[in-house]
Amino acid sequence: MGGRKRGKYPYDYAPGDDVRFADSGAGGTLRVLHGPGRGMGVPDGVVCRVEVAAADGSFVDECHEGKLGKEHRLHGTSPGDRITVIVHGGFGDEQLTATLNVLLSGDLADVVRFGVGPAWELVRAIDTGDADPRDSTPDADAWGAGVRLRGARAAG
Repeated sequence: MGGRKRGKYPYDYAPGDDVRFADSGAGGTLRVLHGPGRGMGVPDGVVCRVEVAAADGSFVDECHEGKLGKEHRLHGTSPGDRITVIVHGGFGDEQLTATLNVLLSGDLADVVRFGVGPAWELVRAIDTGDADPRDSTPDADAWGAGVRLRGARAAG
């Protein structure tokens, strides 16, 4: 089953990942994105911290830059839960924050990406495979920090 090799790109996952995820007891996964750059695992000056809170405001998870390809399972959540995700990103003295409320679907094919910074759209394009990561490095005028949530939809 499946035609892609597991791990070829950070945004790829194999059908077996869905099976393992279904048994994990989590409503979704989260990955910190920062860059732009090759692999986006080395911060190169970009700071990113992501906080996740349940609908009642209780702590769910906190993640930060520097973990190449690390997907965090949102333990303690279930499909149908609403969570709030806060991205704090920066480069040098510039610090920006973005917040999004999401509904966890439990289906890894549902993906939400959002973030901050002047080059956030480039970081998003690298994560989706629409841009080449070797073409850019972060600097004060071109950086992005954000998150990819699998098993989530923007709450509307």
